[in-house]
Amino acid sequence: MIALLDLDETLVDRAEGFSAWARSFVDRWSLNDDERAWIEQLDRTVKQREQFFSILCERFPQAGPPDRIWQDYRTQMPLLTPVFPGVLERLQSLRSAGWRLMVVTNGRVDNQVGKLRRTGIADLVHGWCVSEEAGVRKPDAAIFAMAMTRLGTRRDDECWMVGDDPAADMAGATGAGLRTIWISHGRSWPSSDFRPDRTEVSPSDALAALEA
Repeated sequence: MIALLDLDETLVDRAEGFSAWARSFVDRWSLNDDERAWIEQLDRTVKQREQFFSILCERFPQAGPPDRIWQDYRTQMPLLTPVFPGVLERLQSLRSAGWRLMVVTNGRVDNQVGKLRRTGIADLVHGWCVSEEAGVRKPDAAIFAMAMTRLGTRRDDECWMVGDDPAADMAGATGAGLRTIWISHGRSWPSSDFRPDRTEVSPSDALAALEA
């Protein structure tokens, strides 16, 4: 039994981590609450980090060049991003039950692996596949195939993908032939083209569904 697991908003609360980083940025440069809200809205609408930091530094040039702020962000985010409630316990239970667990995440290695190690997730999974070192990003089926190869999958393995992103996680995994569990966080499923095999509200519930 194999479970591929997304990281941000699946195992860790990346939104809370980003809010903490935005608050520290605002405090450092004596900005106001409206500017903090603008930064958080920019984060929601501009997913490509190079573009995000370029826009951020155009608005707040006193913060310095984008590359320096991006490096600070990658250093701080692993320290600020908490694991979701119940996730560590569920991962331990799945591993004890014989599941092989692999994190599959888009992002930079230093940032994403830093989160895994800082939260203790790294000690409970069998490995990870980060897009920067993999050379391919979700939803490309190649990154799912790479993760399963690293786990040494067999023909009769039952393989699941657990994630929160309808496109990167659910559509990507479906295209790769995996079964899927979508973490809704209270949202409605946005696509009429296909549906995940299961939907659960919280990360803990999604991991519990695997074990059940």
